[in-house]
Amino acid sequence: MKSLENKTVFITGAASGIGLALARVCGSAGMSVMLSDIDDVALHAAVECLRAAGVDCDSVVCDVAQPAAMRHAAEVTIQRFGKVHFLINNAGILVIGGASDNSLDTWRRVMDVNVMGVVHGVDAFLPLIRSHGEGGHILNTASVGGHVAYSAVLAYSTSKHAVVGLTEALAEELRNENIGVSALCPGFTRTQIVSAMTSSSNFASDENQTLGFENAVENGMSPDVVARYAIEQVQQGALYIFTHPRTRDEVSRRSKLIEAAYEKAECSDLLREDPDAYRSLNVAGINVPSQ
Repeated sequence: MKSLENKTVFITGAASGIGLALARVCGSAGMSVMLSDIDDVALHAAVECLRAAGVDCDSVVCDVAQPAAMRHAAEVTIQRFGKVHFLINNAGILVIGGASDNSLDTWRRVMDVNVMGVVHGVDAFLPLIRSHGEGGHILNTASVGGHVAYSAVLAYSTSKHAVVGLTEALAEELRNENIGVSALCPGFTRTQIVSAMTSSSNFASDENQTLGFENAVENGMSPDVVARYAIEQVQQGALYIFTHPRTRDEVSRRSKLIEAAYEKAECSDLLREDPDAYRSLNVAGINVPSQ
């Protein structure tokens, strides 16, 4: 989606941080912007700020974990702007802790927001993007933690791996429909994600680890820089958008482990004896993306 002017974007988690920064960038590019967030007070303030800057925008309170709320937000967006071209699934929550640190209820909430929130967004908005035939784009905010396993934020990292996989599969599905799909994978960024976590009594966390994450976030990249680069890459049709070059070694380390595992498989006498081991996924009619 190279041209943004006179088009409409819907953004979740848009009251602050990367979501609000994306709203600013899209608005300055001439887009109409519908902001959504679960925090109605912060959402109202964000809209007032954008309108003061001349952005055509509106808002709707929405808990992305609730499919009915997302469908309602889609209806409101169409009523207000007529069409939607760009969906940004940005809402997310962070929980610090490993496998034994968080309750099943906490796991479910993380997955409901971080993963099902994206699913609900696609379910509600993809038909609307398809309907006008003008093309569009879907940007899912994942994380570098969606490519690297971080045990200190196990539930969060698990959810972001799922978002990356969803994005890759969706990009393949839509590749012939003039609808681009991207995964935004930032590192530490100056947002309120840690303070939002610690303000909730439902999310247990280690005090020392929390302090470490707070310091890392406070010294992270500006969300405005992340947003500007993300939109630049969306316009270029990028599938993966990495904003922190210094995380490359961590991602590459995983790739090297995968390559080593395949080399072991190729050297296995046991696997050589089984012809099915050398069948491509394409045999089952599964399209493997070339990106």
